[in-house]
Amino acid sequence: MAFINDADIQAHLPKDKLDVDNLPDDVEAFKLDAERIIRGYLASVFEPLTLAAWITPEVTPGQIRAVGGRLAAAFIYRVRYSEDDTDTPEYAQTLYNEAMAMLVGIANGSISLDDVLDVGATFDNSHFYPNATAADPIFSMESRF
Repeated sequence: MAFINDADIQAHLPKDKLDVDNLPDDVEAFKLDAERIIRGYLASVFEPLTLAAWITPEVTPGQIRAVGGRLAAAFIYRVRYSEDDTDTPEYAQTLYNEAMAMLVGIANGSISLDDVLDVGATFDNSHFYPNATAADPIFSMESRF
């Protein structure tokens, strides 16, 4: 299931011209494309567990949904209007550029995701037992070969 919904996409498309609910295209494929771009771009920014938690629109941060909605809308708009013109429509390119600028901002920290607590998963010796805090060794070697 994608982490954006039809309303996230429809927010960037004129409903009287492109109604997401009535498109013959596979809207789920556009949602998946947007999700893949976002996850790939943010893979080095957030911990895998944080990204994996974004499985539905309800648990996905609003800024991420805004990026995904713009990307999917750009893809839909480009496909719908590519029948009439082989050039990428300016509006589709604008949506794509906005989405990528938002991703860059999230990646470099200028846009913060208020509802994301990314504590990270770093391991050190204290996470493994026996370790330096253990009183005595649990086992030892008696013989040498």
